[in-house]
Amino acid sequence: MDIKQPIIHDRHIVKSFFENMKKNGTYKNEFKKPDNLTITCCRNEGSMGDRIIDSLAGYDKISILESSLNYLGIKGLVQLKDSRLPWRNTFKFELINNYLNSGKCDTEYFMCCDAIDVIFKDNPQKVIDIFESFDCDALFMSTHSTDGYNCMPQVKQFIDNINGGNGRYLNSGVYIGRTSFIKEVFEEAIKYAIPHGVVMSDYHEYLRSNPENYPQGSQDQDIFRFVESKFYPRLKVDYQNLMAYRS
Repeated sequence: MDIKQPIIHDRHIVKSFFENMKKNGTYKNEFKKPDNLTITCCRNEGSMGDRIIDSLAGYDKISILESSLNYLGIKGLVQLKDSRLPWRNTFKFELINNYLNSGKCDTEYFMCCDAIDVIFKDNPQKVIDIFESFDCDALFMSTHSTDGYNCMPQVKQFIDNINGGNGRYLNSGVYIGRTSFIKEVFEEAIKYAIPHGVVMSDYHEYLRSNPENYPQGSQDQDIFRFVESKFYPRLKVDYQNLMAYRS
């Protein structure tokens, strides 16, 4: 499969693609993390086996994201971990917000990727270059999924005017931005993240219930989608997925 993007976020192909890279020695130890970029992920401590599907088997302890970065020679992944189980994606907001406010993140750019089904396959500098071409302060990849918009139809109407009806919407599995602006976004997003947010196994039932106070306690992606209109056009979506491949 000929994939041009520097990142892949597709749980059905990342393992096979990465295994082929290792088999062929593709780009092994050829890159390094740019000094002005922080790359993060959020995960639970211990095994992530409860979220690993068959096509990702073998990467439940050391994530495939971390493995791909190590293979390429890219050191310095910041792994933000939480011991609470079951895992809830609202934990990401607490972890990242605390990290951003700790003073430990002093780079110009901040990037976050899902740990379980994202790999880098090329130079991370390409991600920065793609981001800068969009003339914005934060860039999210996109997906066809419309999860959550049934609970916020006015937001979807706004977004459909932006995307020209192309059927693609914000995906929070891969995003990058200027650290100062990401802090602004999280100051707003953290208002909707609560410790007892919905677990992934209950997510679609939760959406069908038309929950009160939505998106409080919903998935991280729903919350980002909810606040997107407030921050547009400083926050944009990569509708062509130039940054990260997704089928």
